[in-house]
Formats: sequence, structure tokens, C-alpha cells
Amino acid sequence: MPPEPPPVATPAPDPRLQPPSFAPTATHTPEAREDQRTRARRQIIEAVWQTVRDRHYDPKLGGVDWQAARLRYEPLALGAPDDAAFYRILNQMIGELGQSHMLVSGPGADDEAAAVDPAAPLASPPSSPAGTQTPNPNPPPPAAASATAATTMGAPVVVDGIGEPGIVVRSIEGRPIITTVRPGSSAARKGLKPGFVIQRIGGHDLKKVDDVHRSMRPVEERFALRRAAAHRLQGPVGSKVTVEYLDNDDRPGRVVLDCDAPPVPARQLGHLPPLYPESHATVIDGIGVISFNLFLLEPTLAEVKRAMDRFRAIPVKAVILDLRGNPGGIGAMSIPVAAEFVAAPTTLGTIHFRTFTQTFTAQPSLGRTPFTGPLVILTDEGSASTSEILAGGLQEAGRARIIGDATLGAVLPSVVESLPGGAVMQVVVADFVTPKGVLLEGRGVQPDQRVVETRAAFKSGQDVVLRAALDALRGGRTTTRDPAHLPRKGKR
Repeated sequence: MPPEPPPVATPAPDPRLQPPSFAPTATHTPEAREDQRTRARRQIIEAVWQTVRDRHYDPKLGGVDWQAARLRYEPLALGAPDDAAFYRILNQMIGELGQSHMLVSGPGADDEAAAVDPAAPLASPPSSPAGTQTPNPNPPPPAAASATAATTMGAPVVVDGIGEPGIVVRSIEGRPIITTVRPGSSAARKGLKPGFVIQRIGGHDLKKVDDVHRSMRPVEERFALRRAAAHRLQGPVGSKVTVEYLDNDDRPGRVVLDCDAPPVPARQLGHLPPLYPESHATVIDGIGVISFNLFLLEPTLAEVKRAMDRFRAIPVKAVILDLRGNPGGIGAMSIPVAAEFVAAPTTLGTIHFRTFTQTFTAQPSLGRTPFTGPLVILTDEGSASTSEILAGGLQEAGRARIIGDATLGAVLPSVVESLPGGAVMQVVVADFVTPKGVLLEGRGVQPDQRVVETRAAFKSGQDVVLRAALDALRGGRTTTRDPAHLPRKGKR
């Protein structure tokens, strides 16, 4: 007989496609089921408490009495009426620390609560700072993979099944506005346009989002609405989602959209949900523009390098790096990206773990010629973690000018830990400071030129942030280490 083929590893199912519940047990009475649930919850609470105690970069937890917090929240969590309430209470407990990148999720967790938490999940072993992760736009799945991010990086596991109709909804002038419609998407085919006001998605109102875990800053509130809208628009490929809106003449409308298949192949990184990295490069009036939505080594870094090779061959007179809506990815990827733009070693910042530190320093890569002309980085409330490390470091070095809006201010490196009962937890393992000692956590990168976006601009199809950057570069109002590379004022 021929030998049996080796078993094929399959990825963990995405929780958004599964019914939320604890694993079935062999209990038959309400009392037995209650005892089993209480034991399972107690194990999760213990694991969460110990993980924070043992893994957080600050042994003193910023002065928070962690034992007292457990005594206060454990009875509430054990007595929670359902799984969603149980996880909400746990997240309230870790919210006592007042930091981003802290989240517990698991079977039966409230997806909406997870979706609006400004701290998105990360995954990386703290013993390997070069693999430190930064936020991803989706909440972590309850089913944790056995491999770490470091072991899955080279051979990503492809996980398909989640789609969306092709729109981005953001808080503009205090209202949920469509800011982007992907060409050819279901939303485009059904006539949705930038500037439309979204009133409901799947029957849910879109309004100010309140985080039950901790108080939020205005930039976090804007990010939370953006993320909640994205979460509600997602669903299995081919499923439907109803969107109610006001069009650009403020006439009410209602449309049923299809959840289209993702436009790019999925990548799987550690315990995170499927990731869909996209990048785009173009040249406008002799200025190169690069945008990408995630900091991943594959395929993003290679695509960024190809774009820079193309720009050098033209050659372009300036570069715009568009990090709007980019919530991060692999923290250390800030180094090779920055290396494309620095002619000498440049420090981006330092990560402080509990027992050691790691400084991110970019320098020209062997065999590559860095671009030393004017550089502008675009940011908004969706720019977080690795985006902030890169933007903040190059801004402080005087190498880049930041245009747009303040970044999210969620920069704490963290890992995703597997917990009992299929739960997972994102926990902070390090602090981050810029080269000048600035803590970006809770502050964000502040733009050199703030640009206010309006509904009227989106209705007319204008990208006022990109236009401001192009105008600044055409007029020579940029920051760079080498003034000789600045275009003359007024020369286009």
C-alpha cells in the first residue's frame, strides 16, 4: 500500500463565522452546567490576572493595586448573566490600567465591544523585539493558533471567508461619513459615494461610541467609530448587509450590499484574524506617492522597495508616504521602511521591556541608495503603532514633515496570549519613547500641518490632505536634513 499522505494543517476558524458559545460539556442539570461555567470562568480570570502581573513591562502597573482590582471584579465576572457580559467585565478590570493594547476576547464575547476598543490585537514574543507587533483593525479570534507570530511569518496561513462591501466610514465633522468607495465594489455598483452620511448598518445606529473599558480621547472616539463601522460591514463572503444613509442631497436611502471577497489574498499572523495587506504607488506631477494599509514583511516591504526603485528611476523630486488608516503591523518593519529615506543611521525610538530595552535604528541598506529628497508623511486617527513609530521618529530626526491629523496614540508593544477555554488576551509587554524621550502613548504624533477634512470636500471628490501635501512640496515647505534637495519656492 502507498504511504499515507502527511496531515494538512488547517487554520483555526474565524470566530465571526462561528456561533458564540462555550464548548459543550457532558453535564445534564442546570446546577452542573452552572458549576462547569463557574470553573471555566475562574480559570480565565486567573489566567488574565497572572498574565498582566507577569508580562506587563511595569511590575508596579503604574500604581494600580492589581490584587484589589481582582477582588473587586471577580465576583461580578463570575456572576455575569452571559459570556458577553463576562468578557466586558474582564475588559473593565484591565481597563483600570488605562492603556491601549489590552483586550480579552473569547467564545461568546461581544464582538461590538471588541470592535470599538482602540487597542487592537498584536502578536509577538517579547524575547524578540524585532518581531514586536502593532495594531490590526480586527478583534482577536477566540480560537488561538498554536504557532507564534515569529514562526508563521515566513509561511503565512491563508484564511478566507470574510468580506466587506467596499466603503470606509469615518467621523467627519462629528458625523459618520463615507470617505472612500472602492471602485468596482458592491457599494460602488449600488451608487454609494463619498460624502454620504451613514445612519445605520445592519440595523445598528452609528453614533458616538462609548468604550466600557476606559475613557477615550476624541481621537480614540473617531477611531472607534471607524472601526465599529468596519466591523459591522464585515461578513462571510456573499452575505448581505443593509445600509441606511443620507445621500449628498441629504435624501434618505436604503441599500442592501454584498460582502465582496477581499481584493487581495489573506495573510495569517499568529493569533490574529486574516489580514489583507494592500499597497499602492503612483506619481503625481513628479512626486511619488506610496500608501499601504499594514506593516507586514510579506508582501508589503517588497512592494514598498519596488515603488522606491521606480521612483528613483524616474526620478521623482519628492515622496509622500501615506499612512492614513494604517493601524500598524510588525513594529520592526519601521526600520527597513525608514532606511529607504535616511542617508545616515537614524534612531526612531526605544522600546522598554521589563528587563531590557531595544532601540530601533534605521540606516541605509546594503546595495540600496536611499531617497534623500523631500519627504512628507500623511496621518489621521487611523494611523497607529508602527505608523506612529515611523512618523514620530522621522519627524523628530527632521527628515519628514507630517501633514494631516494627529495619530491615535496607541503605541505600546504587546503580545497575544492563549488562555483557557479558547480565550485569548492581548497584553502590553513594553513601553515606547521617541528619540527625544516623548511618550507617544495617549498623545500620538502631532502633525506639522494640520488639515481639517470636511464633508463638502468628500462630496466634491477632493482629498484635501493629499492636496495640502502636494502644495507644500511644490512650494518647498517641507522639512529635510539636506536643504539642497528642497524644490525652489513657487517652482512646480
